[in-house]
Amino acid sequence: MARILVISDPHLSPTHGFFWANWRRACEMTKQLVPDAVIVSGDLCMNGADSEADIAFAARAMGDLASPAYAVPGNHDVGDDPPTEEVDQIIDERRLQRWMSAFGADRFAVELGGWRVIGLNGQLLGSGLPQESEQDAWLDAELARGPQPIMLVLHKPLFQQLADETELTRMSVKPEPRARLMRRLRAAPVRLVVSGHRHCHRDVVCDGVRYVWAPSPAFQATTPPEGAVAIPGLLAIDLDGEAARVDLVEVPGLVAYDLAELKGHGRYARLLDMPPCPPEL
Repeated sequence: MARILVISDPHLSPTHGFFWANWRRACEMTKQLVPDAVIVSGDLCMNGADSEADIAFAARAMGDLASPAYAVPGNHDVGDDPPTEEVDQIIDERRLQRWMSAFGADRFAVELGGWRVIGLNGQLLGSGLPQESEQDAWLDAELARGPQPIMLVLHKPLFQQLADETELTRMSVKPEPRARLMRRLRAAPVRLVVSGHRHCHRDVVCDGVRYVWAPSPAFQATTPPEGAVAIPGLLAIDLDGEAARVDLVEVPGLVAYDLAELKGHGRYARLLDMPPCPPEL
């Protein structure tokens, strides 16, 4: 058996350290639970898409986790996948290179508990960048490696409620790249898909595949979608042969921040617009 801990959306910043204490508590929990691996499923940074300092700070913070630790980027790390309302933060090669310089990789594949665990840079899906084609070829090779069950990790959920939904939204992978990816996943022994981004927890089965949303230790969703629960924490996933057990881990001492309240109920449009408050390191 292998135990994996999944942390999502910590939103770290060297200038706006609202969630640093929560991150430290989550890191301590990873050491107490003695995992075989820790995965951070994106949005390590508050503004990594435009700040080299944020990326460098988050990369150093990864050293506080129980090892080995792996990370895939989110929209706040390398920019959003198009089309998006965040037109000034679209994923591009410069942002990708900033991530790669600090973290060394934007995807991974490891064998744990008789499973193949694959981490994907989901921000590339539909981007049209050369790195998307490179990742596609890499993923095809990983999916074809053997008969063992596969767990896939990426930042955004593949869908909100239905795999064939057509709405264009920042909250999940866009319909066209999602359809292309899911055709490939259905041809492989993918049993579990884990994502973050929504700052809430949900666990559903669709067409024989289990889709789990990881909560965030930073702040909780204000209005979680149907079937989801807004609670700060992390996930513990135990893989053993064909079986996968997923548990929500509530971390003692985590502050359940309300984002609207933190931003003064409209006084500030973004956390970065607020006065700097560096983390107490």
